[in-house]
Amino acid sequence: MKSLLLLGLGALCGVLATVLFFTIDPTFDSPEADGAGGGNISVTFTEEALALLIARELPELPAFGAAPQVRTTVGANGLVKVDVVVGGLGVGLRTGITVNPNIVNGKLQLDVVEANLGDLAVPEELARVLEAPLAERLDSLANGQPYRLTAIRTTEQRLTLEIQI
Repeated sequence: MKSLLLLGLGALCGVLATVLFFTIDPTFDSPEADGAGGGNISVTFTEEALALLIARELPELPAFGAAPQVRTTVGANGLVKVDVVVGGLGVGLRTGITVNPNIVNGKLQLDVVEANLGDLAVPEELARVLEAPLAERLDSLANGQPYRLTAIRTTEQRLTLEIQI
């Protein structure tokens, strides 16, 4: 009787160990593809929204004219490509810049990776113009309080910025 009880207890322990082995994730990896960055507020920009924001800022640089056509591509590799057409009806000039959004001292900074601007603008100057509307949105989210940018994610053709107040 004693050996039958020990056999039953051993089988129960074996079943319990098997269930725990297959249900508990020993690496503690989150199944979420874009894990949290530690912030408490986030804003997400689609490619279309980025293009509209950038198109409104480009007229600050005289070479781009009053109504440049802008198209953005947010890559899964973290890079944002901005294609700009200046002019129109067959006489336009196609230019582009690729930037890498980074966090520097808790603020957003767009670093130029590649630029094909010709004589229209200096790449770093254009990167600062592109950065301005994004920084304004982050400032308005913080509502005048000091904040720190904690995460940048580029998933599903979206740029997500996360801040902590």
